[in-house]
Amino acid sequence: MFSWVLLIIVLAAFVVLGVWFWGSVFGRGEVLPPLDPDETRRLNQEAVGAGDLDSVQFELVYRGYRPEQVDDVIGRLSEQLKEAEVTIARLSSPKSD
Repeated sequence: MFSWVLLIIVLAAFVVLGVWFWGSVFGRGEVLPPLDPDETRRLNQEAVGAGDLDSVQFELVYRGYRPEQVDDVIGRLSEQLKEAEVTIARLSSPKSD
């Protein structure tokens, strides 16, 4: 019975040392540099203008995405929606002769 307990303790020690060694050698992973806010805004506006919403990028912050970037994209999309509604209303209104 004592040999099983000793084996589990030794195995746990090896796991702890292995995880520590692996983390010290390889680290936590590559940290991405922060996005340039002006470049990101320009690229997001181009992507929204082209209708390519898959290309929209937001910088990650502690609790999600950077709010001003999200607000900018939402504002741009709402402008496009208003323009589309005006165009639809203009095209669907009866023409007077």
